[in-house]
Amino acid sequence: MMIHFSRAAFRLTFFAFGAIFYISRYLAKSIFAGNNLDRGLRLRKEFTNILIPVLGIQIEVFGDLPKGGGLLVCNHRSYFDPFIIFKDIFALPVGKAEVKKWPIIGTAAELSGAIFVDRSNPQSRAATRKSIAETIKKGYFVINYPEGTTHTNAQTIPFKKGMFEDAAKENIKVYPVALDYQNHEMAFVGNDTFVPHFFKAFGPSKTKIRASYGKPILSENTEEILEKSKQWIDDELFKLRQNWHLNT
Repeated sequence: MMIHFSRAAFRLTFFAFGAIFYISRYLAKSIFAGNNLDRGLRLRKEFTNILIPVLGIQIEVFGDLPKGGGLLVCNHRSYFDPFIIFKDIFALPVGKAEVKKWPIIGTAAELSGAIFVDRSNPQSRAATRKSIAETIKKGYFVINYPEGTTHTNAQTIPFKKGMFEDAAKENIKVYPVALDYQNHEMAFVGNDTFVPHFFKAFGPSKTKIRASYGKPILSENTEEILEKSKQWIDDELFKLRQNWHLNT
């Protein structure tokens, strides 16, 4: 137990100081060159690829990585979900407005282009959807979690239509993405708070994660995009967790 605590404490310290270091690098460069989203994305990817092995994370990737911009539609388990994608893809996450207030994480997310939404505010939701569409048209990927919350269910919970309507209207490619954690302690749910959860999730020596990318879905029909995305993710989640017991 003490080993787990010490390991998690080291990893949390590394995460905090590493994030501060990369934030400082970005801000120092900005003094002379101004803010630049691409620079923020490059630094975030560099940091993510250093962080992942330090946290003891092993990621298996299935399917072809998407290219050219679009909407990445994912099931939602944890605040760590976006990092699985950041490892390989320049993508902007959509997060709850309260995350912007988190120490270090909120600042890092904002500098690397995160799009924040107050789900209780209809005007904020509308502005966020507009921002997402505009960002994708510029050639970027945006990560969206249509379930709207994290959970521990084996399959996805009902999807919200929001961005599917915009994808149909704006002719945006939608890429379904399935994420599965071997360690169920990784789920950030209920009354979990960041630090206690981090110790619980990253205390073990290793954490295995699987990510699977589907082919793009393009349609002018909102329901078709939503249903195809949800069905693909549900089917893929079933496949991903079939042989976890063989890889312990």
